[in-house]
Amino acid sequence: MKKIIVAAFQCESNSKARLKPTKEDFEYFKGEDIFKKLVVKDVFESAGYKVVPSIYAVALPSGTVTEDIYFYYEKQIMQTVRENTDAVGVYIFFHGSMEVDNIGSGELYLLKEIRKIVSPDCVISMTMDAHANITAELGEYANITCGFKTVPHTDQKESQLRAAHALVKALDTGVKPRLFVQYVPFLLKNDTLLTGEEPLKSLIAETVEYEKDEEVFSANLFLGHCWIDAVNTCASTVVCADTEEKAEKIAKKLANELWATRDVYKFKIEAEDPEECVKRAIEGKENRIFITDSGDNTTAGAEGESVEILKLFLAADPKKKTCVAGITDYDTVNGLWEKKDGEEFFFEKFGVNAKIKSHGEILGWTKEIIGKSITVSVGNVDAVFTEYRSAFIEKGNFDKANVDLLGYKIVVVKLGYLFTELKPYADRELFALSDGASCVELKRLNLKKIMRPMYPLDEFEWKA
Repeated sequence: MKKIIVAAFQCESNSKARLKPTKEDFEYFKGEDIFKKLVVKDVFESAGYKVVPSIYAVALPSGTVTEDIYFYYEKQIMQTVRENTDAVGVYIFFHGSMEVDNIGSGELYLLKEIRKIVSPDCVISMTMDAHANITAELGEYANITCGFKTVPHTDQKESQLRAAHALVKALDTGVKPRLFVQYVPFLLKNDTLLTGEEPLKSLIAETVEYEKDEEVFSANLFLGHCWIDAVNTCASTVVCADTEEKAEKIAKKLANELWATRDVYKFKIEAEDPEECVKRAIEGKENRIFITDSGDNTTAGAEGESVEILKLFLAADPKKKTCVAGITDYDTVNGLWEKKDGEEFFFEKFGVNAKIKSHGEILGWTKEIIGKSITVSVGNVDAVFTEYRSAFIEKGNFDKANVDLLGYKIVVVKLGYLFTELKPYADRELFALSDGASCVELKRLNLKKIMRPMYPLDEFEWKA
């Protein structure tokens, strides 16, 4: 029976983030257990192929990946490949923006190593995040990639299945797809690039129409990931078709259409400096107002340690019940852990009298418990401190921390755009243009390695 190797290896990197991922930061499965997370097995087996599972190693966005951590997982995938050199297909679930110290693109390096071993006829298919930074060389080593078509992301499973079905189609028909990458030289604020809004809504619909063509295996818009300082950091269009000529023609058409929209993308919500966001939240009449601390966004690799907005609220002493959620502070959590709920103390770090509101737990990216939280009250302001980096993306995060989301009029979270799971609880959203590793102001990021010219840093004419 013909074999298909399956693996997943992801870490969305942030060059400005101080914390680099450790082994403990990766959710890890091996062998058949990887299918607790991946949904492609049935597609391959129902088509008559033997599935050879390798590993699933996926981390929360962090700083660049060190070589030792990268090779710890890379070697396991390569061992699977070496033991199955006769595989006719390889499927890998990447992010597309993993940057490895002294290496560059982690995805490209792994693909090159796989190609050294498998047959030239082996078809490699991938799923990637919509914020992938695609390398120009990708088409030399891979045949198919299917990017997410939603931002915020809701189609991860569907994107896996599209890449799996495309791989089966290529193997069954004997067609080896050609993958063409077209750079689009812009880097825009990720949080303005929403696929449910125009013009991206129509552009994504156009990619879906292209994919109805039997000769087109996939058509993708990749919007780029601006927090990596690398030569391949920018948007791109990637098309996989039966011939390179067809793939190139479609990719360039999509690229020109995407480029034409570059000055359209604006925040759909109020985006202001932190001081103004705090002022508007306190004065606002809505039932519950959310502020996202975008410069310290843990889902974009930031540390989550900034207390800038907390200090602004403490200074303002609001009359509204306010929660600042998910401040990473190991020392505070463990230093206060032995105190009991309701116990009063002097909080030296902020020079204020405070009391312990609750002890709780924090959830990792995949909703497993990864540590402790402690919530401290200062007047009407509650601050949730977490032992390790966490992302408060849904009500369940607040529940685990033993704080009642519905009891607050103002809620601060360390995100960019508000996750879909929190939107039902938000009557108004404010986007704080704060500094930090995930700052959305491109000029403040001081990127040195990106290609130039690059919009909006430069004004220029361009055509694919």
